[in-house]
Amino acid sequence: METSFLLPFSLMILITTLNIFTLTLSATPTDSTTDQDALLALKNAITVDTNGVLSNSWLTNSSICEWAGVTCGVKHHRVTAINLSNFALHGKLTPHLGNLTFLQTLDVSSNNFTGVLPTELSKLHRLKHVNATSNNFTGEIPRGILTNMSLLEDIDLRVNNLSGALPSDICNNTPKLKILILRENLLYGKIPRNIYKCSELQKLSLSVNMFNGNIPTQVGNLSMLTYLSISYNDLQGNIPYSLFDLSSLEFMHLSRNNLSGSIPTNLDNLRNLQTLDLTMDNLTGHIPRQIGNLTSLLKLELSGNRLAGMFINFV
Repeated sequence: METSFLLPFSLMILITTLNIFTLTLSATPTDSTTDQDALLALKNAITVDTNGVLSNSWLTNSSICEWAGVTCGVKHHRVTAINLSNFALHGKLTPHLGNLTFLQTLDVSSNNFTGVLPTELSKLHRLKHVNATSNNFTGEIPRGILTNMSLLEDIDLRVNNLSGALPSDICNNTPKLKILILRENLLYGKIPRNIYKCSELQKLSLSVNMFNGNIPTQVGNLSMLTYLSISYNDLQGNIPYSLFDLSSLEFMHLSRNNLSGSIPTNLDNLRNLQTLDLTMDNLTGHIPRQIGNLTSLLKLELSGNRLAGMFINFV
């Protein structure tokens, strides 16, 4: 005769709870191991560790949260920040960085990294701050970083050897981007009109590249912009009147391009402008008398043009 055996309801609840607790415990080491593996892959991609920072600190017998340059979150003990700035490292960034799913800050500035910026960085949807300045990165900027990083606030890639054109759909889903610095690279093509969708942008620096075409009038829609630098490129055409409607602007650098036409006269909105640099363009016409109304202006550079009228020295 078969015997049926029913567990008491309270015992069933206890067993279920224990199972869930066991699963939770087993998940935590897995997540930490994922972060550790990603960091060890980065360590293995370093060819020169001049000061021995990683070789002496990134050791498996200690918690990754204690490793030099690594910061973990208090709650989950996952890696939230990597700061390797000025560590005198040589090597490459590994695609495994894309597995650091809690990462918010990545700073590898002032080293000697080579190779490309991994496209896997675009998977880090918690990423807010990227600084890779003063390295030797080559290749294109991963498209996803410039188009689909909803929490990204600043990206600084100046002084590298990055090439390629900026994506036409730049800023499609980067609503929080405030700082975009790409100066001193080998970027070319046109400045995308879509840049106006970075509506919170405060600092835009594209100088010392090979951008051509006109300055998009849509730049004038960046109402929070305080710093605009697009000098030392091959930009042509007139200076858009819309740029002179940016009342928050403090610094405008448009020098060393092939701009033409006259200086816009709608200067009254530039009440916060401190520097206006239009050196060595091909501007013609008269120096607008409205420049004298710019009460915050400290520096005015107009040399190397074919302008007529009284020159006011603000330097």
